[in-house]
Amino acid sequence: MLTVRNVSMSYRKAGTPVFTEADFTVAGGHLVPVLGANGAGKTTLLKILCGLITPTTGTVSVAGRDMVRRPAAARAHLGVSLYPERSFYFRLTCAQNLRYYASLRGLFGARAKREAADVLDRVGLSEQAGTPFMRLSLGQRKRLGLARALLGRPPLLLLDEPTANLDAENVARFHRILADHAEGGGSALFSTHNEDDVRTATGRFLQIGAGRVRHASAAGSPEPASSQEAR
Repeated sequence: MLTVRNVSMSYRKAGTPVFTEADFTVAGGHLVPVLGANGAGKTTLLKILCGLITPTTGTVSVAGRDMVRRPAAARAHLGVSLYPERSFYFRLTCAQNLRYYASLRGLFGARAKREAADVLDRVGLSEQAGTPFMRLSLGQRKRLGLARALLGRPPLLLLDEPTANLDAENVARFHRILADHAEGGGSALFSTHNEDDVRTATGRFLQIGAGRVRHASAAGSPEPASSQEAR
């Protein structure tokens, strides 16, 4: 589903690479947490994977579509939620925002309304469907971001700190959503500081630090993420 080959990222002003030669794949049905200290490069990696940043070197492909050469085709397979969430229209309601973003996925009219209602129900925001975004709490905004990522049931989710600002009930809800997504053959790669999130991993997770992206597991020490599958 997701293939990352020899991806390195450096910011010109900083000079020091954020990370070098990241090389991994994420297959269908797998949930892969991304761990690392603040500033290690987790959000940068996610932005590269969804095409918001072009890496200094290397390639990213989603379902066989190169993110640089065929960005629209690659993004059609993605559901993305970044942190902090700044891309919703503040005066529009939750339902209005989601119907707008559904239209960008080719969903209109009654179908868009049904899809918006469905994802709001899945994240527990049905009662806030008519609430303007600007009146939502931080946790509710986070859940609305997840709802948008779920629109159209994309096979690969890229989520930045998806459980930040969530209470225990909604963290558990998020884990159920991920489990259902994986059971249906979908995949997710998500950054987190939450140990409970790591337990949802279907095998290895990714660790970013000291300029490297490494595979790790609860049973073993980190190893370079080189030509391996993050499962």
